[in-house]
Amino acid sequence: MQQHPTAWMVETAYRYLKAARHMQKGFDMGDVAQINAAIGVEILLKSFCSKPSGNHGEVNETYELDSDAVKAAHLHLQSCSKVVRAGKFPDKHDMLTLFYSVPADLRRHLGLDQYEEHIERCRHIFTNARYPYERGASNDVDHTLVQVLEEMIDRVNAWYGEQGWQSTYLYFDGVHPDLTELHGEEFSYADATQGY
Repeated sequence: MQQHPTAWMVETAYRYLKAARHMQKGFDMGDVAQINAAIGVEILLKSFCSKPSGNHGEVNETYELDSDAVKAAHLHLQSCSKVVRAGKFPDKHDMLTLFYSVPADLRRHLGLDQYEEHIERCRHIFTNARYPYERGASNDVDHTLVQVLEEMIDRVNAWYGEQGWQSTYLYFDGVHPDLTELHGEEFSYADATQGY
């Protein structure tokens, strides 16, 4: 099991989810919503195989991806013939590789295994669909990825609570705990961004 929270990564994944939801509502940007959801899934999966690398315990803590976990996942997928380009370097944007980088016991505990099929189907969305004007770009839009990200974040948030890590969490309302302490509970993200 993971020994440390990677709260800022989870918060970042949540922000991409919020952007994806916004794009889905009346903006005719389902493709952009899907890209945002893919980035969010990627970051959330990476949060389980990353460790703090700087600013320890601060709201702006930085993280480093565990390359060994990603390489092991890549080798596993090669052995299962699930890697199209069998190079020696793993694709760090391949959501299926990142999915297998998460320790199996943690995937089971969080119930993430139920998303494997969908993650595999959408595994290259970020790299294959972010530039729709390029030859060979994917223009299939699947709104399910937004729902998958939302459910995964809910599970991770509950797990953070089980671990007693809520106090280190960057809350989903967009306000860093430090700002709430400075300005009171009624302080909102809208207040913080007013004038921008």
